[in-house]
Amino acid sequence: MQSTIKAVIYDMDGVLINSEPLWREAEILTFNKVGLNFTEEMCRETMGMRLYEVVDYWYNKTPWEGVSLKEVEKELLKTVTSLIVENGKAMEGVVESLEYFQSKGYKLALASSSAMKLIITVLNKLKVASYFEVINSAENLPFGKPHPEIFIKTAQELDIHPINCLVIEDSFNGVLAAKSALMKVVAIPDEESRDDHRFIIADKKLNSLLEIENVILESTI
Repeated sequence: MQSTIKAVIYDMDGVLINSEPLWREAEILTFNKVGLNFTEEMCRETMGMRLYEVVDYWYNKTPWEGVSLKEVEKELLKTVTSLIVENGKAMEGVVESLEYFQSKGYKLALASSSAMKLIITVLNKLKVASYFEVINSAENLPFGKPHPEIFIKTAQELDIHPINCLVIEDSFNGVLAAKSALMKVVAIPDEESRDDHRFIIADKKLNSLLEIENVILESTI
C-alpha cells in the first residue's frame, strides 16, 4: 500500500519531551498550595487539556478560596516551566524521527495544548525548533483537544489536506482530536496508559519514536 502521508504533526508533552512527570509534579505542588489533596492519579484526568481547562476542571470539582483561577494558572505555568528548564529531557527517538522525516521531504509541524511560552521553552531546551514549519498552541483557540480545531488549523497552515497528515500523540484526548480531524494517528502512550483500550482508535500504537520509521517504510499506515 502506497503511503499518502505528506506531513507529520507532533504533539509536544509526552512526545517530544518527557514532561508528563514534570506536569504531575507541578500540578501536585500548585494544587496542594490551594488546599487540594492532589495525587498523581488525579493528574491523569486532565491529560491533553489546556492550562486554564485543567485549573477550571479542578476548581469546579473542589472549589478553593483566597486565590483566583488566573493566579493558579500563572503559578502552575511558572512551576512547570521551571521544572522543564531544570530537568526536561527529550523522549527517546525525537531527533532521529525528525531527521528521518525531514530527509524524506515530509512537512513537519507541532500542535500542542500547552501555552506558547512553554512551547518555546521546550523547543529551546531540546534545540529542535528549526525542524518545524508550523508551530501551534491551542492556548487561545475557541476549542482545545479532543476538539480537532488545532489539527485542522495546522493542516491549513501547512497547506496539506488533513487526510494526508500523520499525527503523533501520547494522550487519548489528542488521539481523538486527530481522528476527528480525519488524520492518521500514531499513539505512543506512556507505560501506565499503554493498556488503555481506548487507544484502539489509533492507526498504530508504538512504544517509542524509534519505531516510527518502520511504520512509514512498511507503508502500514
